[in-house]
Amino acid sequence: MSSSAAITGVGLATALGAGLETTWEGLLTGRTAVRDVAAPEGLYPGRGPAPAAALLDDLSDVSAFGRRRLRALSRESLLVSRAGLLAWQDAGLDAGGRPAPEDLGVVLGTSGAGLTGYLQVLRDGLTLGADLVSPYAGPQGSLNAAVSDLAIAADAEGPVATVTAGRCSGAEALTLAADLVRTGQAEVVLVAGVDVLDPLRAGAGAVDGGTGDRAAPLPHPFGPDRTDSLPGEAVVVLVVEDADRARDRGARIHAEVAAVSTALGVTGDTEGEAAVRVVNTVLAAAGLAPGAVGLVCSSADGSGPVDRAEAHALSRTLGSNTPVFTAFAALGDCAGTTTLLQIALTAQVLTDGEMPATAGLADWDPALPQLAVSDARRQLPGTTAALVLTSDDRPGASAVVLRVPRRS
Repeated sequence: MSSSAAITGVGLATALGAGLETTWEGLLTGRTAVRDVAAPEGLYPGRGPAPAAALLDDLSDVSAFGRRRLRALSRESLLVSRAGLLAWQDAGLDAGGRPAPEDLGVVLGTSGAGLTGYLQVLRDGLTLGADLVSPYAGPQGSLNAAVSDLAIAADAEGPVATVTAGRCSGAEALTLAADLVRTGQAEVVLVAGVDVLDPLRAGAGAVDGGTGDRAAPLPHPFGPDRTDSLPGEAVVVLVVEDADRARDRGARIHAEVAAVSTALGVTGDTEGEAAVRVVNTVLAAAGLAPGAVGLVCSSADGSGPVDRAEAHALSRTLGSNTPVFTAFAALGDCAGTTTLLQIALTAQVLTDGEMPATAGLADWDPALPQLAVSDARRQLPGTTAALVLTSDDRPGASAVVLRVPRRS
């Protein structure tokens, strides 16, 4: 068994569209996905539409592993099962190398999957009466529903778990998946992330009392006029397996995961101490000098705490010359799906040798250390290692080192 985990399959949907190719093309061409979105299901009827980056396509043409009775599933469960099938097909597991059910694990990272369903059950119970609440609604209103449904759909009998850690939920899920592969508890793990615009997040970008009378300004990552991020929604599923196993079965490897680290910070920290810690930890674990990192995918999204923490952390650990990009002005703050989405996009940069522009980039905040962030596409041929950095305002941070896969 090798010391690294390989990403062999990617399935996703973002506000820019369904599938990695559509999202990637949208970022390269400078599209953004912000529009006025109402709170779902009429749960907060007094709150008007607010700017957000909502999914336009729920992958409705994907069969969700052929499951029936799809009306019994929550939106999050449908999204995860459909994206899971895309990742499964991308990994070529039906063509060869399909693990036995007991060797297939599923791990989900999320901030609030199931919250909308839970609130819907409460509302229907109070307004319609308990007898008219669907018996399927209760089980779907939980954090564990989406991962359970994906495990059933994929016929996974190995370890199944949900983890939640704010925007770093995906990193925690990837850490667990890599450990399962490394220790032999699973041969293949579906690592999923999903967060949709529940009623609380859907109105987060509202201004003027949330009436929708005036549009909120678009986020400006690292800019002096940062106000806050806008909420977004996304689903991502990665197929993770031992790198040697992937090579033995002739699989295409998007990237190898060399190291992952997560950490909690101290309330009130303005210098990104948790982010500094995780970056230094993953570089040491991957055996990389700072100069060997060819690019950084930041989670900066136009909010004060996240942008400030990551700017200081990257300046202190890598300096000012490493190319940096972020996609979250275009895609919105994707909550617990953030890290897995960053990983999918960074793997694409390593494959294509091209980094997308950072949407929303305007004037640089003079209070922040300068970074090599650009509002134009940039060619990065020959890049072999990349850093994914995610921060949130708990405060917490995670870092992942991805490598170009080595040849067998």
